[in-house]
Amino acid sequence: FLLARVGYDGITPSFGPTLDHTWLGYLTVGGWLIIIPAIIIGIVLGDQVSWRMDSFLSLVGACLFIASGSFAIKYNTNNLNTKHRDISLALGSFCIITGIVMALDSTLMVFKYGRKGRSIAS
Repeated sequence: FLLARVGYDGITPSFGPTLDHTWLGYLTVGGWLIIIPAIIIGIVLGDQVSWRMDSFLSLVGACLFIASGSFAIKYNTNNLNTKHRDISLALGSFCIITGIVMALDSTLMVFKYGRKGRSIAS
């Protein structure tokens, strides 16, 4: 989140060439900065979270992060400004890694709870 919003060494990375790509990236990173801690706090406090909801949110987040990261990498690959390019490619890589982790989380939720019909807290 900090890399996307603040940047590094005074340089703010970009998610893509258009305003749509920029909004997709900022809303993905900012929105999931709220959703993920809310889910974790709910689990820690003992609230039952439906495995379907958790796996669905993880799957949607995975798609959004992978799309945002792909746009950032595609747009900044041929950028001649090496410092801006490096920071933007790092942001895109972090987004894709986050998307992959969320996809794995969704898959594990389905395999662990899908056949048993249980909630995460039980």
